[in-house]
Amino acid sequence: MTSKKETTEEKILESAKKIFYQKGLKGARMQEIADDAGVNKAMLHYYFRSKDKLFDKVFEQSVQSVTPVLMNVFLKETELDAKINNLVEILIDLFLKEPYLSNFIVNELSQNPDKLYRNVMDSEGGLIGQIIPVINEQLQVGIEKGIVKDDIKPAELILNIMSLCLLPIMAQGVLQQTLGIDDDRMDRFMEKRKQTVTKFVLAAIQP
Repeated sequence: MTSKKETTEEKILESAKKIFYQKGLKGARMQEIADDAGVNKAMLHYYFRSKDKLFDKVFEQSVQSVTPVLMNVFLKETELDAKINNLVEILIDLFLKEPYLSNFIVNELSQNPDKLYRNVMDSEGGLIGQIIPVINEQLQVGIEKGIVKDDIKPAELILNIMSLCLLPIMAQGVLQQTLGIDDDRMDRFMEKRKQTVTKFVLAAIQP
């Protein structure tokens, strides 16, 4: 049975996630989070002490929610092209499901780069830090076989994939207005985007 404490914490975290995703650490206000969660501001401080600690918890949960999925993709004994295809599909589906997540990532890259680095990029504990050695090993195999360019770096490969997946979702509203397409056509565009990005990336790493 879920306790009252667990229910209150979950409500606070869900509201904090929504508001932090939209406004980032600096733009969010504790009162705004409290109002959305239906609790008073003192309750937020009781559970999480400060806005920074609440943000850290939301950030940690965001990273942890995608880590197992992404690690599963890269730790599977599949060819590099299959991993790239799976990564593109997962990222686009994830960002479409969590529409504010892409803006949140970009915002924190500019506002709190150290925090993002520790949680995502750090070579020892971060998500990307764990993935890079796996990709690097497969890139080296591809280079030796003559099917991958010898100047491809794993971090640049991931950055390229992230950028190609992120931007269309961040600019979704502008794209719909510019192209004059409704939500259904936009959904089809995003589905096709998975194939487009995969083909583009695979072509870019070939000699």
